[in-house]
Amino acid sequence: MRTLAVVAATGLLLGGCSEQSRLCRSERDRAQEVVKGLDSKSTTSLANAVQALESAISACEKASMGADREKLVQAKNEIGAHLALLEKRAKRKKAPSKDELARLEREGDRTCPKGQGYKQAGAKEIKCTGPQLVDMTMSAADEYFTSRHYRITKSDAPPRLRAEQGAEVYVFTYDKPNDSAGPKCLELYPIPGVTLPEAVGRATGARLEKLKNGGTVKAERGELALAFDETNQKLAAKIGSCGG
Repeated sequence: MRTLAVVAATGLLLGGCSEQSRLCRSERDRAQEVVKGLDSKSTTSLANAVQALESAISACEKASMGADREKLVQAKNEIGAHLALLEKRAKRKKAPSKDELARLEREGDRTCPKGQGYKQAGAKEIKCTGPQLVDMTMSAADEYFTSRHYRITKSDAPPRLRAEQGAEVYVFTYDKPNDSAGPKCLELYPIPGVTLPEAVGRATGARLEKLKNGGTVKAERGELALAFDETNQKLAAKIGSCGG
């Protein structure tokens, strides 16, 4: 990909020493490092690069660094186009075989949370038998949301996975990388029209009438704190030790 050369070229264009120009340089350098480690076959890696470039573009716009912004936008567009191509290919994934459908009907699908279900062409309803979202490890959450074409962003400090599709957002924060337990904090930002108790019910399997702000919700590892944030323009529910 030409992207690395495009981003590297921006280093020749920066000038000035204002605080905004320093932020532009910092965000550009961070984006360059993300692009250097880019895996062109990974939608997660591509999405992370796009996000880093978007942050750099925003910083350079505020610094009035038009030439740098133009190069960064060029890199973002190139990576974004490749990401869109991979996502399109993923949607054309081969359907399960007859034997696989029979197994799913008989044993259930461990890749989606228990309590849910779905129908495949040529099959009866398939029940989900996997862990609830609140109990998913980072790798399980990554697999689940990637298969449903959410945009995935991951970080190591703290260990965090963000799954986003339109206005719907899930943020999983873990105690440590590759944690075998569920997230210490799960933040839910539902789409308009879905209440916070409904969002929590879908993520935990809990009965809606038992969910209240300041209460708890049951997970495999015990009772977790539950808080509703209705003060911001975008509603949020927080499960577990989310701080703040």
